[in-house]
Amino acid sequence: MIHTASIRPLLVASALGLATAFAFTGCQTKPKSTALNQGASASGSIQSAADTIGRARAQVNVTTAALRNLVERPQDIPAQYQTVLNEVKKLRADATQIVKSADDMRAKGDQYLADWAKQIAAIGDADLRNAAFERRAEVATRLQGIFQQYQSVKSAYAPFLDNLTDIQTALSTDLSAKGLEAIRPFVTKATANAEPLKAALDKLATDFRAVGLSLQPGGE
Repeated sequence: MIHTASIRPLLVASALGLATAFAFTGCQTKPKSTALNQGASASGSIQSAADTIGRARAQVNVTTAALRNLVERPQDIPAQYQTVLNEVKKLRADATQIVKSADDMRAKGDQYLADWAKQIAAIGDADLRNAAFERRAEVATRLQGIFQQYQSVKSAYAPFLDNLTDIQTALSTDLSAKGLEAIRPFVTKATANAEPLKAALDKLATDFRAVGLSLQPGGE
């Protein structure tokens, strides 16, 4: 689990250093981008990514439930089959959205760190500047950690989506009672493959939210 820490002291120090630099140069123009608004932007992207992951996790449950309902309690088979198709489509869309959200989060995080470094460089006191860079390095390490953790989610998605593709193909050719009975073990397998995926999604969403909160001004 990623541990969070307050960034308020460093943000204040960075802001003070930047203000001092402007005072010496006589510049009165307010910077367009600061660690404060970049931190809020990065935090917002990470929180949004966490929400997307939470919805994707719920969709995994909905999809497997629809599959089990079809093969274990077949009643209106055409309608149940269509429900499966709809839920699988939503699940695949969620997987695509997770990639998009992760990419957006990474871009915002990279911009935040770059902007932060520029402001730290304006600090005149060498010891304070070094301390500020050390704190920035801590945040960069945590961000890199969740980017790497995202790879575990992609790895967990792969076998689950492969199972769904095979099941969907089989169902498209045989919706008879015997066909559904033959597919039942594979639905059980897909449900089992969903467990590590759900665990990975839960951990990633939790860590995203923790890091996102730590990037807010005054966040912990």
